[in-house]
Amino acid sequence: MRHALHAPAFAIVVLAGCERQRLEVTPLEPPVAGQAAGDAALASAPDSSVLYLAWVDGDTGARHLWLARSTDGGGTWARPSQVTRTPDDVGAPHGESAPRLVAAGGGRVAIVWSRSVPVPGRRWPASEIRFARSLDGGATWSGAVTLNDDSTEAPGTHTFHGATWTGDSGIVVAWLDERGGAEFPGHHHAAGDEAAAPAMESDARIFFTATQDFGATWSPNRPAWGAVCPCCRVTLARAPSGGVVAAWRQHFPGSVRDVVTASLVPEPGEPARVHRDDWEYPGCPHTGPAMAIDDGGVRHIAWYTGKPEGAGVYYGRIAPGDSATAAAIPLVTGRGLQTAHGMIAALPDGGALAAFDVGEDGGRAIRLARIGADGAITTSMTLDASAGGSYPQVLALAGGAALIAWRHAGEGAGGVRLVRVAGL
Repeated sequence: MRHALHAPAFAIVVLAGCERQRLEVTPLEPPVAGQAAGDAALASAPDSSVLYLAWVDGDTGARHLWLARSTDGGGTWARPSQVTRTPDDVGAPHGESAPRLVAAGGGRVAIVWSRSVPVPGRRWPASEIRFARSLDGGATWSGAVTLNDDSTEAPGTHTFHGATWTGDSGIVVAWLDERGGAEFPGHHHAAGDEAAAPAMESDARIFFTATQDFGATWSPNRPAWGAVCPCCRVTLARAPSGGVVAAWRQHFPGSVRDVVTASLVPEPGEPARVHRDDWEYPGCPHTGPAMAIDDGGVRHIAWYTGKPEGAGVYYGRIAPGDSATAAAIPLVTGRGLQTAHGMIAALPDGGALAAFDVGEDGGRAIRLARIGADGAITTSMTLDASAGGSYPQVLALAGGAALIAWRHAGEGAGGVRLVRVAGL
């Protein structure tokens, strides 16, 4: 059953055991038409029906970060506002280090992104973590500030970041950092020819900073953990207690690169594996985990592993007080399955919605999995007209719905695609 991007809504019925669940997928008109657009980010205001969509668009020399808002569930969008003031303040779309969007009450919204800083004589550029905020619902923006506080020293790498709202006026931002030396040989940006990428890369550390006044002032940078896989994003999620939990890919002895999670706020805790994949890989796979925490404190985590005979995207759930070792529920698997990137949203019934960018045939496409509160998969489907899509973003809405955005690079026009999924 095929359709054009803006065709009427269609429904796919999937049987899961004896249970029938009906999902309705409606393509939406995104507020961006640029074929070079990518790195979508979604957020919702906690005190209203306002939704936000941010993205990067433009060619080299004219590239900017943009934001639009919707008050009708993504059906229509207001005229976009330009966040960045100069075209050198944001790099080309790079899904693993895409901008992170944070929305608070009272029309406050903020964006955190990574800016590339070319360094003569180095193959890969340095980078900085940048921040801008709006106090009027995204209509106007502050000047951007740099959050990593070592910018006056030798150029370093600060990227593959996560950010989360912590309630009221609090924001926490964490990123992968290689400060501590004069040289930073790590592979931190996608190579034009992946075959030319280095086989081994130096590890990173996770640094973080926080604000209690929505970005007017920031705490000094603090290191949290080391031995971090150097180009897999760190993900942050707010816990019901007001604390912050982090998830990332850890580099264990023997080039084993498994996903771990730990408390970050109020204090960094001891990392523990989400699942013991024992994936041995002599480099960095550019795929960090996705994590969301529901109102009961359950951590919902989706991740990719490329372990031979077990390559795929998996889901795990960790209840409060449990160890961080979860049962690994396969969402899609296949021998030699290519690297996948995912995102996940917690749902009000205790379940979750995961989206990732590899289909059952192993090709690039946007696939969804609806997981029930008991951990069982109730629906699994590939979004129509999503071939070539990558780096999906998921935002749960009221009334059993969600928005899915992704970067499209298949046949025809590229850019950002957007759909609403109902019946969750």
